[in-house]
Amino acid sequence: MKEPLYITFANRIAKMIEEGTFKPGDKLPSIRGLHQKKGLSVGTILQSFNYLLDKGLIISKEKSGYFVQDISMKKIPAPKVMPVSLSAKTVHTDSLLQKLPLDGTGKKFTSFTNALPDNRLLPFNSIKRFIQQTSRDSSGSYLGLESRYGNKDLREEIARRSLQWRGFVHADEVVITNGAAEAILCCLKAVTQPGDTILVQTPCFFGILQIIEFLGLKVVAIPSDPIAGISVPDVKKACKKLAVKACVLVSNFNNPDGASISTEGKKELASIANTMHIPIIEDDLYAELFFKGGRPDTIKTYDSDGWVMYCSSFTKTLAPGFRVGWCAAGRFTYDVARNKSVLNHSTSNFNQQVILQLLRSGMAERHLLKFRFEMQKNLNRYTFIIHQHFPDGTKISQPNGGLYLWIELPIKLNTSSLLPKAIEQGVSYAPGEIFSPKGEYQHYIRISFSSLWERKVENALITLGRFFRNAAAESEN
Repeated sequence: MKEPLYITFANRIAKMIEEGTFKPGDKLPSIRGLHQKKGLSVGTILQSFNYLLDKGLIISKEKSGYFVQDISMKKIPAPKVMPVSLSAKTVHTDSLLQKLPLDGTGKKFTSFTNALPDNRLLPFNSIKRFIQQTSRDSSGSYLGLESRYGNKDLREEIARRSLQWRGFVHADEVVITNGAAEAILCCLKAVTQPGDTILVQTPCFFGILQIIEFLGLKVVAIPSDPIAGISVPDVKKACKKLAVKACVLVSNFNNPDGASISTEGKKELASIANTMHIPIIEDDLYAELFFKGGRPDTIKTYDSDGWVMYCSSFTKTLAPGFRVGWCAAGRFTYDVARNKSVLNHSTSNFNQQVILQLLRSGMAERHLLKFRFEMQKNLNRYTFIIHQHFPDGTKISQPNGGLYLWIELPIKLNTSSLLPKAIEQGVSYAPGEIFSPKGEYQHYIRISFSSLWERKVENALITLGRFFRNAAAESEN
């Protein structure tokens, strides 16, 4: 399909902003001037400017015209990376999580902790339609139990979709699970014993740390750079030094820092897995939520001998409450399916059939186009507000996809201790400490930008910035 003219023109202006031809704060040429010089219609130019407004690249000032947004993502420093420490630790994340009041209640309360997309941004009418369509099956097949592997048609559809990232997954290696967390648990259970050491990146999603703790495993954490991702030489060094039994890695848009592993890094990691016979459990929930280019590749893309166990789900993109996840477990498929069967036999047959209809109809792809666009707008909006209202010197991650911002506060405030006071003011966040097996990141926070943008959200983000400014001022006195 040919790209609309207004998007082509908007992308040309965006490139000029990126290259510095138009600098932050510069006024753009007037619509009338562009109409006369470029021969484009006023309507086309206006559409282009509205497109750039939505992306957060420009702003409109009444009676003055259009201006380049006065902050540049490139000029905002990224959060600091922790030093490497190649030592295995036990994990005690769950007890910390139980002590923290991660969310409040009430209509006036706004959660930046929530890691799920706002329901109002999901394809509600389509989901409702396919729920009705599935329930009209006169055979009642949706009432039965599926096999431990899951719905065969859904597994085949997932295998076909893997071609988008050159995954070449076979339906026979796919196991449907209750979300990605269950997939990761089943994979780890298949390749480790209590007391074994596994490798993760840090910061690391606390849900993964909870699974590690539950299974009685030790962990070595390799620091992840928010821009460059995890250091592959450090991974190799740790695997040799500490007899690592498995790695759990997020390949694209890591939760919480948004880091992605480069294509070259993914190739090297697949090589490590296949030559050293160390399973890599690849958690790839956010790859569909890319903001630039196309859908990124995976470590599984370069897996030659089945040592990469690829985990994903439809929770973050399509239907959170359905809890439909999956893994392509390679040489470990039988063991993963057995673990799944022992846990709960199988995932809801009805939910699998609804997800299948959403995928087959093309509705999932149409929804993702809109959802990605909304999340990219939110990223720019949140970054701008945080830059304007948080304490001077705040460092912000610059993800190219996903749902989160990773923020380092300039003064070493203990964000876990401050959380109850923030909740009293009607806002919440995820404190950085819960993303580390060693209690690091005490002056960091994770902010989710998955809400529908509205005045309430904007005001809450400003309130949070004011809260941290006041806390920083009090700590200096």
